[in-house]
Amino acid sequence: MNTLESQDNLQLTTVEPTTPVGKLRQYVRSHLLGTMGVTVAGSVVLTFVSVGNMVRTYQGFQSTVNKQFELQKQADKITYADEVLTMSSRMAASTGDLKWEERYNNFVPLLDDAIANTLDNVTDEIRAEASKTDAANQALIEMETQAFELVRAGRASEALQLLLGPEYGEQKTIYAEGNARVLADVEAFIDAQLESYRQGFRASIGFSVGTLSLLMIAWVLVLSAVRDYIRDRIRAQSALKQSQSELSAINNELRQEAEARRQQEEKIRAESEQLQEDIGELLDVVCDIEEGDLTVQAKVNDRATGLVSDTLNRLVESLGSILQQVDANTQEVSLSGQRHKRIAAVVAESTEQQTQAVNKALELTTIVQKAANSAADQLDTTKQSLLTLQGTVVNGQATMQHLTADIDVLRQGSDRIVQQMKTLGEFVGQTDQFVLDQSEIAAETQVLALNASLVAARAAEQRDPQQFARVARDFELIANQVSQLAQQTNDGLNTLEQRSAQIHQVVSDVDANVQSLGGLVEDFNRGVQQTDIVFQDVQQVTGQAVEAGDVVAQTSQTIVGSAEITAQRMQAIADFSAQIAQQSQHAREVSDTMNTLSTDLLEKVQVFKLPAQAETPASETPASEAAATELPIAVEV
Repeated sequence: MNTLESQDNLQLTTVEPTTPVGKLRQYVRSHLLGTMGVTVAGSVVLTFVSVGNMVRTYQGFQSTVNKQFELQKQADKITYADEVLTMSSRMAASTGDLKWEERYNNFVPLLDDAIANTLDNVTDEIRAEASKTDAANQALIEMETQAFELVRAGRASEALQLLLGPEYGEQKTIYAEGNARVLADVEAFIDAQLESYRQGFRASIGFSVGTLSLLMIAWVLVLSAVRDYIRDRIRAQSALKQSQSELSAINNELRQEAEARRQQEEKIRAESEQLQEDIGELLDVVCDIEEGDLTVQAKVNDRATGLVSDTLNRLVESLGSILQQVDANTQEVSLSGQRHKRIAAVVAESTEQQTQAVNKALELTTIVQKAANSAADQLDTTKQSLLTLQGTVVNGQATMQHLTADIDVLRQGSDRIVQQMKTLGEFVGQTDQFVLDQSEIAAETQVLALNASLVAARAAEQRDPQQFARVARDFELIANQVSQLAQQTNDGLNTLEQRSAQIHQVVSDVDANVQSLGGLVEDFNRGVQQTDIVFQDVQQVTGQAVEAGDVVAQTSQTIVGSAEITAQRMQAIADFSAQIAQQSQHAREVSDTMNTLSTDLLEKVQVFKLPAQAETPASETPASEAAATELPIAVEV
């Protein structure tokens, strides 16, 4: 590539332009990429500017044309609405029909909207010119409104004269001339805008033509430079191909030599990486050993690091077995210390419990003596309560015999009252039956009354004597039935009167029986009160006897429980003595085991050559022994 650039520079320097066009072409060829970029950017910018200018001009022109059409349409609406208003008011005045007023009112908003839309799109001068016709417009509206009022008042001729008068015509002329001037000003305004947009459009076209000419010149220069560059490029490529063929042979030789060196480097790199990997594994194993993990093993291989790995593995295995033995011995020693401490605690606790058991046995003996004295006192109290209960029971028996006699009398009176109440119930049932009979009689009476009314209606319609006689017989039959129903009603009333007398007699007897039973009830109440008093005395004496029995039972239970507890305490003292002897024997066995473990541990540790250690102060306690002292000891007795 550098050869190609040198050849391009050589070829460019061989050309010596003498004309301005040649100098320009030489500059373009020297700065081809920059010139092409500037040309493309300028083309895009000028194209966008030209197109944007023409689009804005066209849009403004189109908007002005649309505005002109809209203003023309609004002007036509103004003229049409004004004429419709004038015609509507005059037709209303000439015909006297108020429907023209409705049409007038419908077109007033249309005229106002058309005027407002026209004035919204014009200049302030045109609005000022349009405001000059406001007075004439108001005068016309007032006269037209007055004309409609005259028509509503029935004075259509006066309204017509008003609308055809000179004043209305003068105001109409002023209003029409003002509107004409406004429309003329609007058209002039629109024409001026159209002319402005035409000039802008022509300027845009001229600018676009000039821009296109410059772009064509620039692109001609660029294309000429590109053509020269391509020609020079082809020449340089032919020279480059020749030089590449010469360099290809040299490159092949260099490639073979580089391949041999690369293989040697890869072999050295592989050996170095393998050595680094082996050293890394050994370092990992050493780090694990430093952290206390003696289960790791280094990989053994046939390289130089394999011997180091094998030696390290044997050392770790020896150290692991020794430390396992040390750990087991240490745990045994710790457990032995814990057992010694537990045994001492059990012995102390057993001694204390023996002392407490002896003291409790003495206390139980005192409690048994007090319970025996209390039981003798309660037996005397129970004897007195039973004597009092015997006298109270004799009085209660006499009272109960009297109450039994009163209860027999009450039962007999109650039987009589119940029998009388049954009789009253039968009387009430008969009364209910009488009411039902009367209801049936009333229903039959209504039916007979209906039949009688029908027969009466038939009798009123009949003119034949035979038919009338038949109706009379029917009426007589109905009368006989009514008489029978009346007789049944009379018999029922007599029966009801007799039953009422019997009910009064029964009620009197019940009242007498109730009064006679009142005295018996009072006597019964007094007997019940006396019986209640007797039972209260019995209950009180019985309660005292029960309490005395409970106290005696509790005292007996206390004596029995105290005896059992005393026996248990004595048995516990015997168990404590046996346990103390057993713990002492176990302590001797633990001491022998600790001596054996210590001797074995010393033999294992002698394999290593250890540095001299300072004597451990007597005040320092091993961690295992300190941990053993913190374990809780539970002794179950």
